[in-house]
Amino acid sequence: MGRAVIYYILLILLSAASIWFVVKKNTSFKDAYSEDIINELNISKENYPGPEGLGFQSRVAVATDEEINANQFKDDCYAAILVNNETREMVVSHNALKRIYPASTTKLMTGIVVCDALNNGEISLDDEVTLEYDTNITESGALISDLRAGAKISVRNLLYGLMMRSYNDYAVILAEYISGSESAFCDRMNEKAREIGATNSHFANAHGLHDDDHYITAYDMYLILNEAKKYDMLKEIDSYDTFTYTYIDDYGNPREDDISPTNQFLSGNYKLPSNIKLHEWKTGTTDLAGNILTMNVEIDEKSYSIFVADGDSQDDLYDKIGIMFNLTR
Repeated sequence: MGRAVIYYILLILLSAASIWFVVKKNTSFKDAYSEDIINELNISKENYPGPEGLGFQSRVAVATDEEINANQFKDDCYAAILVNNETREMVVSHNALKRIYPASTTKLMTGIVVCDALNNGEISLDDEVTLEYDTNITESGALISDLRAGAKISVRNLLYGLMMRSYNDYAVILAEYISGSESAFCDRMNEKAREIGATNSHFANAHGLHDDDHYITAYDMYLILNEAKKYDMLKEIDSYDTFTYTYIDDYGNPREDDISPTNQFLSGNYKLPSNIKLHEWKTGTTDLAGNILTMNVEIDEKSYSIFVADGDSQDDLYDKIGIMFNLTR
């Protein structure tokens, strides 16, 4: 009889342990997003623990998986949202909670974490960074600078090159300078994402080049864009249509780099209507992410946030942005 009781107690304990493991595994941030095909998985609204559940709903639009004014976006776009920041209304919502690859829009979060380090006194804009090795970025089409091991450049110029020209090696250089390693810097990026309610994103690198474990949702990028408004340095950088800076090359010679923005509205390749002003923005392009543009804009003195990830072409991306502009009338 005593042996049977012991077996019964062990069975109860084993069952309890199994339940605890399942609950723990399914609520773990890392394990919950380990699916192989990230860009095909949708997150239901009921399970989305975004800002609404974290007390931010009075300041931002509420997450929704409802399709709103989506007919002109659903054929070519992986995801698209347009938010009226005056009313916190979703004017357009297409796959807003679907996990997708962010490409270089990642650098918005990178820039935010760099600015936090500046504001905390960890680093200074005038700090001179010496490259210890050639940054190894080999992905086809990835934007990289001419800096090589031994070159010297200021944090200020690294930040301009990162945000304006989207140099991928600058993301790695800044990450390692601030946190010692890119991995440690990504921990800060993910911590910041959770802090602002972007709980269905995960950053595996600082630049946004493809990694299966590196993803966002359009809604989370809207939250990141909303956070970027708080940083004067990012506002300053995003206002330039050209910028020239100097660095010391690996032979000790001063060099100039004349950079233009990857945002084609600022570079002049696409015409921006006269009643629209651009504020914080970031572009992104990879084969799997498609063509992406996210930005805060002022239309007839009203604030809007935009995110479009288009799988077709850059021309189609800017056409979709134009459709959004028209929907604000």
